[in-house]
Amino acid sequence: MAYRLFAWRLGPAYQAWTHDDITRRGYTLRQAVPVGLLVGALLATVFAAAGSDPRRAIPPIVGVLVLAYFLRKSLRERALRQQGLTPDGEAAAAWFDDDSERNRRNINGAVLTVALVVAGVVLLAARGD
Repeated sequence: MAYRLFAWRLGPAYQAWTHDDITRRGYTLRQAVPVGLLVGALLATVFAAAGSDPRRAIPPIVGVLVLAYFLRKSLRERALRQQGLTPDGEAAAAWFDDDSERNRRNINGAVLTVALVVAGVVLLAARGD
């Protein structure tokens, strides 16, 4: 789940699987559905807690999914770079084989992602109807 939600870097043991997953048709959809559902539920919960209409969570989620569809090629290339892989599946990053460096990057990325998503959700919910 962390691979989908935070682009968790999997390393050498999963190199072939990761490359296949990212380059296979439907990657953007496989990536967007769990993220969209989780963020949508979070948005609806925060909107309801803030006294806003939870249905206001729908347009931002739909907008992100539509944008992801149009940017799917660049999102795929970014995912490969983020995993430390080249377009043909070879390791491209110096940290790829270093477990401690990869774990540090994973934790930093997850914390930053959560902080940005929570900040964005709070800002959207705090805005008046």
